[in-house]
Amino acid sequence: MIIKKWFKKFIEKIFFNRKKALLFCTIISVFSYFLESCLKINNLFSSSGAIFTIAGLFLNIKLTAHFHLKLPNGNDLGIDSKHAMITGRFSFGGNESQSEKEIIVREVESDEIWGATLMVVGTLIWGYGSYLII
Repeated sequence: MIIKKWFKKFIEKIFFNRKKALLFCTIISVFSYFLESCLKINNLFSSSGAIFTIAGLFLNIKLTAHFHLKLPNGNDLGIDSKHAMITGRFSFGGNESQSEKEIIVREVESDEIWGATLMVVGTLIWGYGSYLII
């Protein structure tokens, strides 16, 4: 649970802000470039491009993924609002109980979190995985 909260905070603070994302990615790339140059580690700089891919992914999902949406005052959007967005019913329909709404919203949020996590892990393995096999 602590890792999930840390991961979510990290994504929100770094990757949902284009300037911070660019700065973070640039730092990783410059660091990778110097490590490759000094230590003669092949392809380390080109692998740092995986971080840019991840940053682009998160910038693209920041307005469509429900797991992190907040009100302008910074509070969570809430189950009812997220349920309305997911089902497309808004205030016009459905007679689901609050617990049914929560189940639907949590399932969608869980899929989004797992999907983003799998994309990040896959991209990192693709970019840096060969360095684990020496």
